[in-house]
Amino acid sequence: METIIDENIKKLGKADVHMHSNFSDGQPSIEKILDYVENKTELDIIAITDHDTIKGALKARKIAKKRKFRFEIIIGEEVSSIEGHIVALFIKKRISPGLSAHDTLLNIKKQGGIAILAHPFYQTKMLDKNKNTMGGVGIIATIKEKDLYHGIEVINGTPVMMVKENNMAQFINHTLLFKSEIGASDAHILKGIGKGYTMFEGKTAKDLKEAILTGQTRAMSDKWDIKAVIRLAFFFVPEGIRLGIYGLMHYRENRKFRVPTVKLKRFK
Repeated sequence: METIIDENIKKLGKADVHMHSNFSDGQPSIEKILDYVENKTELDIIAITDHDTIKGALKARKIAKKRKFRFEIIIGEEVSSIEGHIVALFIKKRISPGLSAHDTLLNIKKQGGIAILAHPFYQTKMLDKNKNTMGGVGIIATIKEKDLYHGIEVINGTPVMMVKENNMAQFINHTLLFKSEIGASDAHILKGIGKGYTMFEGKTAKDLKEAILTGQTRAMSDKWDIKAVIRLAFFFVPEGIRLGIYGLMHYRENRKFRVPTVKLKRFK
């Protein structure tokens, strides 16, 4: 029995379709990402999905043509729509940021791509209070646009999202959306790659695309070790400092909008 299970598992592929390089806000270069995936992971498919650019992904594919990696590379982009971030996979041209989620999804569809809602229920604002730095599209767009996207990221490997936001995405998908579930790392450092991944039947990018289109995927995660968490924390320290300064600078401004406290009388 165990032999049969092991053989079936070997037929399943692993894909990490959400990661960042130094072409956007990631730390590692494309070369380092490719070497790490080749030598330190068991991934069969990766997608470089830098924010609002495909230059890093195109460079990765160019390098792959010269070297024979054991894994495939998908051209991807994490697009900053007005409502939040959407991962576009299997695209040929860059999709412009600043469009509505609806128009962003239509542009992905026109290219024959695959649209994934990235961390849909995670929201954070930093520096510019009108700009999401790592925001998902939110519940309204998630439900309203469900006919236009193919999958939802129910496991995001970033440590801060491994409980609340992931659980919320899983619950809503399993009870309301019924979309292909995607696991991805959203890695910004090398050690983060593969901390979230998608399992599918097959080993090729073509197999993965078919699995997403037919709802035959499984989102998985891997544990972070303490050293990797510390490295990630240090990577995001500058953002944390800027957030703190921003908060201090706008302290008085924020005080104006505080809800007044009301003292309630005790009933005897």
